[in-house]
Amino acid sequence: MREYDIVIIGGGPAGLAAAVAARDNGIEGILILERDKELGGILNQCIHNGFGLHTFKEELTGPEYAARFEEQVYERKIEYKLNTMVMDISREKVVTAMNREEGLFEIQAKAVILAMGCRERSRGALNIPGYRPAGIFSAGTAQRLVNMEGYMPAGKW
Repeated sequence: MREYDIVIIGGGPAGLAAAVAARDNGIEGILILERDKELGGILNQCIHNGFGLHTFKEELTGPEYAARFEEQVYERKIEYKLNTMVMDISREKVVTAMNREEGLFEIQAKAVILAMGCRERSRGALNIPGYRPAGIFSAGTAQRLVNMEGYMPAGKW
């Protein structure tokens, strides 16, 4: 079982910032676990500006803001795993995770940082009635479809 000083669950802005801050404060054994195919989290679909004013002293889009943190992670050679789902965290700080490359695996952490960020509630949690209401998307789903997937979820099909 591999051991790390800090295991950070979530590769969005909070997780990336936590990893950078930990490394800058002398922590060497850092691992970021991200369930998506890329780092950056929800910022990747927020193409509007308004990010970065406090942290980087300039106005950035979501992807630009995420890219700044990603660059800092790469520069500091902080280890990360993408497409990795965390299944369990024990009281002893053993993190059980899985991905296609390694299957199910365990990591011993001295500390675990939960930085899973925001996640839009599902259609069921929003009480949109029906089994599959055609043409009804939550704001986050529409934003992802347009800004990341290149689809226009409107008009006649």
